[in-house]
Amino acid sequence: MKTDIVQSINYNQAPDSVRREIAGLLHRVWPNACPMPNEKIPEAHGKELNAHSFYTYIDGKLISYAGVVQKTINHVGQTFSIAGLSCVATDPDYRYQGLGLRTVVAATQWIEKQSDIDFGIFTCSPSLANFYHNSGAWTVVEDVVLIGSRDEGALSSRSIDVVVLMRLFSEKAKVQESLLRHSTISLDLPVGQFL
Repeated sequence: MKTDIVQSINYNQAPDSVRREIAGLLHRVWPNACPMPNEKIPEAHGKELNAHSFYTYIDGKLISYAGVVQKTINHVGQTFSIAGLSCVATDPDYRYQGLGLRTVVAATQWIEKQSDIDFGIFTCSPSLANFYHNSGAWTVVEDVVLIGSRDEGALSSRSIDVVVLMRLFSEKAKVQESLLRHSTISLDLPVGQFL
């Protein structure tokens, strides 16, 4: 049975079978960075990030995935609820068919409908910036530096050769845009984690 409908589920509530398939896809795409699932299923997203998963099957095989992670941050004395795309991947055997595009479109549309999200922010390789712009109107913000935290050894968009993508969703974020632009935004994540 061939299907390419984008499905979604809260990652923390997904059955082990789906989480295992997500881990398997991430391992196929990034074998050196993502462990192969065995008895223990590697977590694609920490529970605290309340991820929402978007995925597509073809012929019974999960072949495209995008996670939307969420958290609250403090920035320049203001509290913001943010969301970002994470672990976006398409099986190498199924690339260039528009499947990743549809998955990211669905994930972005979901973010747009969430009334409690102030802005979206994440990073990607510079070569993928146009893909994200075309699939969700994500814009590169060259004047924003994204850091995992203010702790020593935390990851930074400047140190790992990525671009920062952002979209403002709430009226609060749009009114406070001057606080968000030309700044360094900390995700307040444990050292080694990033978006």
